[in-house]
Amino acid sequence: MKMKLNAVSLAVAAGFIGSAAQAADVAMFPYVVNSATVTTIVSIVDQGAATQGYTAGGAATAAAGASRLHWRLNYKAGANATVNTATCEEVNYFLPSSPNDIQTVDIGGKFGSTTKGVLFSDASTNNNWNANTTATINYMLGKAASAGAAQRGVLFVHNADTNTAASQTLYGEAMVLDFSTGAAWGYQALMNDSAAAGNAAANFNYEAAATGSPILTFMPLAETTTRLFVTPVNQTTTSAGVVASNLSASMLEADGSSTGGTTPWWNKLNANVSMVTGGGVAFDRDENQVSGSNVAPVVCVGAVDASSLMTAGAAAVLANGGWGKVAVTAGTTTGTTPTTKAVLTKLEFNTAGKFNGDTLPGTFNNGFIMK
Repeated sequence: MKMKLNAVSLAVAAGFIGSAAQAADVAMFPYVVNSATVTTIVSIVDQGAATQGYTAGGAATAAAGASRLHWRLNYKAGANATVNTATCEEVNYFLPSSPNDIQTVDIGGKFGSTTKGVLFSDASTNNNWNANTTATINYMLGKAASAGAAQRGVLFVHNADTNTAASQTLYGEAMVLDFSTGAAWGYQALMNDSAAAGNAAANFNYEAAATGSPILTFMPLAETTTRLFVTPVNQTTTSAGVVASNLSASMLEADGSSTGGTTPWWNKLNANVSMVTGGGVAFDRDENQVSGSNVAPVVCVGAVDASSLMTAGAAAVLANGGWGKVAVTAGTTTGTTPTTKAVLTKLEFNTAGKFNGDTLPGTFNNGFIMK
């Protein structure tokens, strides 16, 4: 089985690539996380009864037994997990699947640690995952990648389908679970099929999934944390701050791999995130425009609180919450590749046991991929 190690969130627009011809089916999970109290549960449905897959060694073929999917995690771990300007590392395996299989796994290994990350009493018959994985190469990608350290990243799962007339045969969901409180939130994976044949690099073009400049609402800052998870993606046309040498038609190479080189790869894509609304940062709850905007750079994957997108003065005026427009501009972090394209996932959760001033027992989470 192949392994490579290189140094280096509920509402989704269905079919964001449109009605293009189908090729390798790619599921992108733009934000996954593992820590001492949080893990990510991933489910993949594989309907590919006549779909080309991979062998244990990573060869794409329609031969009998080549039903493996390629799982690839781009991640930051340890001290870098919370550093938005740090670059990513990666780990990838070709893991067993079968027609009409559902594989639900804890990629961090908090649950299913004795069953190679696989959950819910999977019989390991048609998809004989137990015999066809090892103690070190299995579905616990986050555990393998970060060795128990905190980790956040981006997950790709794909086949090597060469049928350019077939429909999407993969489907994915993720649940981010805080097992210390029982709170959870989730989203559907972003699915992609390009018109490119087979497992070509073009199937990893996620520019069309970029969120754009959505409205961000936020509740009272002392009661509720509003957080954006930011995943910069590739850009194919020039724009302010992005020149021709920064462009890439794909985040990854064929088969979802990457050898680096001159192409702007996944590990150093850099977007700047801010909240810019007219001449200010946001409107308060009485339609007053407030000034004071901050910029947050993100490389590969990162997390930005709404409060950090405004000055302390603006945050004081906007203490009861409000709304603003998110702007994604070209990153300027040294040694990275600027892009104005990013997938934005919004999470809001309570931190003070209060809601509208009233006591609220427990914890709530509300998360979705923004449009």
